[in-house]
Amino acid sequence: NKKVHWVPECVGEKRFGNWLEDMKDWAISRNRYWGTPIPLWKCECGHEEMIGSRQELKKKAIEEVSDDLDLHRPFVDDIHLSCPKCGKAMQRMPEVMDCWFDSGSMPFAQYHYPFENQELFESQFPADFICEGVDQTRGWFYSLICISTFVTGKAPYKNVLVNDLLLDKYGQKMHKSKGNAVEPFTILRQYGADATRFYMLYTSPVWVPLKFDEEGIKEVQSKFFNTLKNTYTFLQMYANTDKIDPSSYHVPYEKLEQIDRWLLSRYHHLIKDVTEAMDRYDLNKPVRLINYFMNEDFSNWYIRRCRRRFWESGESISKQAVYQTTYEVLKGICQLIAPMVPYISDEIYVDLTGEESVHLSDYPTYEEAYFDSELESRMELVRTFITLGRNAREEAKIKVRQPLSEILLDGKDKRKIEEFLPLIEEELNVKKVTFVDSLGEYMNIEMKPNFKLCGKIFGPLIKEFQEALKNLPMEAQENLQKGKNIIINVAGKEETITPEMVEIRLSAKEGFNASYENNHFVVLNTQMDEVLQQEGLVRELISKVQNLRKSKDFDIADRITLYYAGDDKLETAIMAFQDIIKEETLSVEIVEKKDLKEESICTLNGMTCKLDVEVIKKK
Repeated sequence: NKKVHWVPECVGEKRFGNWLEDMKDWAISRNRYWGTPIPLWKCECGHEEMIGSRQELKKKAIEEVSDDLDLHRPFVDDIHLSCPKCGKAMQRMPEVMDCWFDSGSMPFAQYHYPFENQELFESQFPADFICEGVDQTRGWFYSLICISTFVTGKAPYKNVLVNDLLLDKYGQKMHKSKGNAVEPFTILRQYGADATRFYMLYTSPVWVPLKFDEEGIKEVQSKFFNTLKNTYTFLQMYANTDKIDPSSYHVPYEKLEQIDRWLLSRYHHLIKDVTEAMDRYDLNKPVRLINYFMNEDFSNWYIRRCRRRFWESGESISKQAVYQTTYEVLKGICQLIAPMVPYISDEIYVDLTGEESVHLSDYPTYEEAYFDSELESRMELVRTFITLGRNAREEAKIKVRQPLSEILLDGKDKRKIEEFLPLIEEELNVKKVTFVDSLGEYMNIEMKPNFKLCGKIFGPLIKEFQEALKNLPMEAQENLQKGKNIIINVAGKEETITPEMVEIRLSAKEGFNASYENNHFVVLNTQMDEVLQQEGLVRELISKVQNLRKSKDFDIADRITLYYAGDDKLETAIMAFQDIIKEETLSVEIVEKKDLKEESICTLNGMTCKLDVEVIKKK
């Protein structure tokens, strides 16, 4: 047993190991009618004889034994042996084998070993992998290793995955009598096998009891499966519109854009992490990794950031690269998830590639040449700043569609992210990113002791420590914010102060709003002039027009006429930004029309107006 890889290890070492250490006698006989008859014949004189094969039975039986005799009851009970001691007829004992003896004999019985298939048996024994419930510790796991040890002297399996019980959502065992049992085929019909499988793997490692909650299936259906389908539909829609085959592009790596290289690095790291986890028989980690990658990296970041590249006319290198990268990664995702969700992975893979089946393709392998950990780190920092910027906007109650003049970042991060500044500006809808040496002039900083920690350290001097923090110079405050230790004087004694000893509270000064996390800070300039307000109004208008296009089922390439009716403020904004409106909405004309119908009424940043769109018919 010590040579077996148990997952989790504690079952093999403790539960099963303890059982073996204190092994009880196994009564292998059962008083049943059905089952494998115990091949032990007894005589009145006390002589017993165990028969080891059909041929041995034919040789020793009094009656004639045909080659096709059913060796079960009642037929085998009609066969007798002649006692070599007293000459009387010997009768088979009436008991049958414990059914677990049958199960434990499976590795040998499946090949009729040792009578046949010896080479085949030896090539496949011991088993690479078996899996069963934790309740089989004293059942199948034990009967397998017990019989195999007697017959071969070694374990019959190399790796054992032990799954725990399926409970209701409150952690109670399911019972029909309690009314908390979940009928599996109802769930499968309603949500499908893929979603059910993915949910069960996503919720917890298989060796942990699973609290089954139907709401969890709905969540993975929404977050993972809908995202997967939408990503494929997006690629399919643009490829069909452009009449291109994404698999036909072969843009060399050095001509890919930074965001393409970033995604490929993330993807190949994903393959590595998923493969290593599966090699450890852990399926919970892979589905969580794939779910995060699919939602956060692939769909919500890469596809969204690269949307404009799909819109480009012609076939520029950039457009070819984004099609190629999206195709490669989506194809690879289908292959990665195929063992977990075999149906949708196959459907998308076949439609995407034209090949016969995802299950006939090779599982993806990672290539270290694509690894770029520095690029991933820098992109992660960019995404952190964008998240903080959005938090600051939300706190200030300013929509993302409303442009702002600038965002202020700590100058220490300039070198890492300066090539991504256009990305930050677009994501946060700011006109520029400004790096400053000190963010203190834009924020009010309040520092207080972490009383839970510092009460034990300073005792009666805690008030002196609190007063010292109030009078810290700006440089010391910023060092603590950046995670550095400082030395200060408390009641005439120098003390080393760590960031954990201090609670930092920041509030932005008037006209600014700040957000911070893990020593990363952003400060938004929230002051808006008339031009910024006009542009914000126009961004809301563009969003409304896009929704109108969608509700009227226009094609993504349809050119339109945009009609509007509103006050002078709206007209001024439209005239000032008409080129942007036309480009974003594919409007050929923007026409003021006072007599628009009442159903055209909408609200833009609190302003009531009317909007309508009409397709320009092709001649």
